[in-house]
Amino acid sequence: MYLSEVWYARTNDVENSKESSLMRNHQEGFTLLELVLIIVIIAVLAVFAIPLYISLSKNAEESSVQYEIQSLSSALNIYSTNQLVNGLPITVHNPFNDMNTLSNYAGSFGDVESTNCPPGYWAYQSGDAGLNGNWVVVVYRPISTLAQAFSYDGIQWIIYQVEVVQDSNGTAIGMALIEYPPLHQW
Repeated sequence: MYLSEVWYARTNDVENSKESSLMRNHQEGFTLLELVLIIVIIAVLAVFAIPLYISLSKNAEESSVQYEIQSLSSALNIYSTNQLVNGLPITVHNPFNDMNTLSNYAGSFGDVESTNCPPGYWAYQSGDAGLNGNWVVVVYRPISTLAQAFSYDGIQWIIYQVEVVQDSNGTAIGMALIEYPPLHQW
């Protein structure tokens, strides 16, 4: 072995040992400053993202409710047309019976209450029981808090009365959903 080879080998060993000792002393991870900076960035993003998410959720719910009211109105119009064409009387009718079942349809009840209609669900009140007499309505219990809505026992409801529409002679010619009371605002 030549002297230069020996020198090179010893120099290499010394450098490798210096690098390995440096690597052993160097700890990987984030500094406290970096962690605080990341937390501040996440907090700033949350301040802007959470209100936007709430607003988008409320807008989505409002659009969904408007769509369902239009679908229910269409179902009542189809029912009325079928009754007229077949020479049958038009009577108060549950429009949910004519639609594909909604995943958020709680059902038909004599009285719709918070116990049988959870938030985000629709229900049909047949008016057969309780204080409501013949008050036949389609109700929705909103998930979001509305700026203004019918409230009963501190719970907000969107209510549409199911009514038979009559001509000037008193003949039933159709059905309609009429908001009761007309005051809900998102």
